[in-house]
Amino acid sequence: MTTTAQPATVGGTTTPWWTGTKQALFENIEIGEQFGPFEITVDDRLVKNYVFAQDDPAAAALTHEGAPAAHPALLCNELLFLFYAGYDGNTAEGLHTHEDIAFHSAIRIGETVTIGGRYVETYERRGQGYVVMEAAAHGADGRPLVTRRGTEIMHTRAADVVGGSRAPAPARMVTGESRDAEPAARASFDLPERTPLVPVATRISQEQMYVFSWGGRGFSNIHTDAAGARKVGMDRTVAQAMQQVGYLSRMCTAFYGPSFVTGGHLSVKFVNPFYVDDLVTARGAVLGPVTHDGARHLESEVRVEKEDGTRTAVGWAHAPVDGG
Repeated sequence: MTTTAQPATVGGTTTPWWTGTKQALFENIEIGEQFGPFEITVDDRLVKNYVFAQDDPAAAALTHEGAPAAHPALLCNELLFLFYAGYDGNTAEGLHTHEDIAFHSAIRIGETVTIGGRYVETYERRGQGYVVMEAAAHGADGRPLVTRRGTEIMHTRAADVVGGSRAPAPARMVTGESRDAEPAARASFDLPERTPLVPVATRISQEQMYVFSWGGRGFSNIHTDAAGARKVGMDRTVAQAMQQVGYLSRMCTAFYGPSFVTGGHLSVKFVNPFYVDDLVTARGAVLGPVTHDGARHLESEVRVEKEDGTRTAVGWAHAPVDGG
């Protein structure tokens, strides 16, 4: 079925699309349910919101075809919240467990992009209902910007599951970097295995969580509202898992350079929560060359951890090496 792109109140344009009314319950999810396509203008305001929420000024310091550009990572949360077009976001009490993301191109500042997605799978495990969405963003000229496949537990009491891993155990382990090696500033196929990436540390504030989790668009949830978090059994607001994708993207973009923006991949499992005012650090370690779609990429394992060493996200990243 062909649908017409609808406008969005992002970047100061027209009618909001995030006005769904169905209750966000597992039993209400429809496989194949389509969200969008919707149009978003990626203007300075949207970029500045992302830079502030993710503590990542470098995300705006990009160019595309000689013009100022933004990182495609800033659209990841738009793609995650696509289901708000059909479901009331204020009833959403899910728990994010897994993200597979591919970056394809930077976004020109002022460009009108198109986003859309659909539910492709549901399943139950350990008494919880899981939903899987695939979504993508394309530029005004049709080029792909970012694609994602994300898994969430749909409508669960957050306090009952945070702190316990709900993602399936990874097929391999994230074991960490060599403590005897200096962090590498840029990717190279010559780097020894387990060479550390330069880490990125962020202490997340309530204001950053509010902006990232759409408090400014009228949504009140366990990320934006302390009273709401207490209502579901949590003593303070919890950070949205997708913010960790931004931290890892920041680290990987610094390491791989422009090739991560145009060909980078992240596969991340969210294994523990972190909360307002927590200091978290994105870390990584070089693994070695891999082949992706016939091209040679350099793979790294990545993770986010709290000050006490508790890991909140683990996964893998790979991208071409500039000049490699």
